[in-house]
Amino acid sequence: MTGVLYLIRHTKVDIGPGMCYGKSDVNLAATFPSEAEIIMNKISGIPVARIYSSPLIRCSKLAYKLGKKVKFDKRLEEMDFGDWECSSWIEIFHSAKGKEWFKDYLNVTCPNGESFQNLIQRVSSFVLEIPLEAKAIIIVTHAGVIRSILATLKIVDADKVFSTEICYGQIIKIENGKYSII
Repeated sequence: MTGVLYLIRHTKVDIGPGMCYGKSDVNLAATFPSEAEIIMNKISGIPVARIYSSPLIRCSKLAYKLGKKVKFDKRLEEMDFGDWECSSWIEIFHSAKGKEWFKDYLNVTCPNGESFQNLIQRVSSFVLEIPLEAKAIIIVTHAGVIRSILATLKIVDADKVFSTEICYGQIIKIENGKYSII
């Protein structure tokens, strides 16, 4: 990859803490305008070639703030947690299937959903299609997808990528095979 990639996680969402919401299309928190302003200031002046985004509202709203020409791709949607969508992580953790998944999230599939390996495969097919550009490419997406991109580009090993904290509104810059937080 010759250009620079900016991976931006969506801002805070309007759902209670400790909830699993993966592919669920949840709304943004009331703090969106101020959070979006901070992100816009951080990327101000960057020559951007393209903006890609997950079509889920928590990403698309931010992507439109960053530029008018946004390309949406369903492969950038968050992991599908299947039956666990909009459930408490504590309940999931204490369930039999949850315990199995937490022991091997890479390979164990969520009930009627995906495993992390499934997500990596989906996201990898997108990453391989990104045109190589001299200018920056922005991707507005979700924490799981960002981790998948880091694993796909072999910047962080897939089995260690969940130790990489990715906060709401965080911007990760990838250049020359390394990443930094802006």
